[in-house]
Amino acid sequence: MSEQVPEIFTKKVERLLAPEELEARILKFLASRRLCVLSTSRDNEPRSTPILFRSKGFTLYMAGEPGLKLGNIMQNPSVSVGIFDPKAEFSDEIQDITGLQISAHARLLGKEDPGFNEAFNLFGRPQVWAEHWFGKMIEVIPDRVEMLSMGLKLEGYAARQIWSSTKEVP
Repeated sequence: MSEQVPEIFTKKVERLLAPEELEARILKFLASRRLCVLSTSRDNEPRSTPILFRSKGFTLYMAGEPGLKLGNIMQNPSVSVGIFDPKAEFSDEIQDITGLQISAHARLLGKEDPGFNEAFNLFGRPQVWAEHWFGKMIEVIPDRVEMLSMGLKLEGYAARQIWSSTKEVP
């Protein structure tokens, strides 16, 4: 018995989305997700941490409790963030595979820093919580966002699309 290979595997598509369309899709995806994996490193030791996030435009914010990830960011602000659509985890449909791989640089915001309260408020928690919290807000500013969406092939676009803050896409 021979099985047919799904067309989505064999269809070669290289067409890119218009920059405005790609940006709109990335922003919509970010707004629809709340959990990511933040990857940091120090002294060639990588660390990946599942963490809640909120976004404002392309910038991501995370509430970081004291731990290795904060120390890593202080030593090396280059970070990577992975976000995926969880419906693909239990789906047999290839077109459900969608996710973002973000290459970025991070900055830690303490209570005394400009932007802390605005970032903290994105999480919808009472302001009084911020006064008693001893963590830092992690601000993640993307340099490059790679979107992989197998469903794009069904629309006639390449499954892998790249956004760059410099607008130069290799």
